[in-house]
Amino acid sequence: FFIAIDFDSLTSFVKRQFSEKGNEIIDKIKGYMVNTLSVVIRSYGLIMLITFIELSIGLSIIGIPNAILIAFLIAIFDILPVLGTGGIMIPWTLMTFIQRDFKTGLGLLLIYIFVTVMRNILEPKIVGGQLGLHPVITLMSMFVGAKLLGVVGLFGFPIILSLLRHLNSTGVIKLFK
Repeated sequence: FFIAIDFDSLTSFVKRQFSEKGNEIIDKIKGYMVNTLSVVIRSYGLIMLITFIELSIGLSIIGIPNAILIAFLIAIFDILPVLGTGGIMIPWTLMTFIQRDFKTGLGLLLIYIFVTVMRNILEPKIVGGQLGLHPVITLMSMFVGAKLLGVVGLFGFPIILSLLRHLNSTGVIKLFK
């Protein structure tokens, strides 16, 4: 709250502490981070759309009423790391098996497996492609980030790695050859 009130005076104070070149670098980093964040949001929006389409088609095929609405809600829930699609699909599948509706249960299980496999294939490619990182590097950074910092690391590590790659390629820092 206090930072929001005094934001202008705080930023001007911080800028005065750096040289003109330092401020240029900070402005470049800020601009790149804002752009990268919008790219990541767009990437996950695309993944969410793909998940929604897969779920809509799958749920419609197995005859679930209100398939599009349910697919939409599951796709939104899918953005949550750890829980994701499985947070709804697994309990739903188990309940249908317990109720002895094996046809629907098997259909839900197959949809869940398909959506999960597709997401695991597409997520590193889409996010990494948008960030300019190789899919394997993106996947590794997401894994390490999630293990070290949870949700923040899952999303933050690929962004930080992309920033380091960008700063290295523009000559601001020299880390990679």
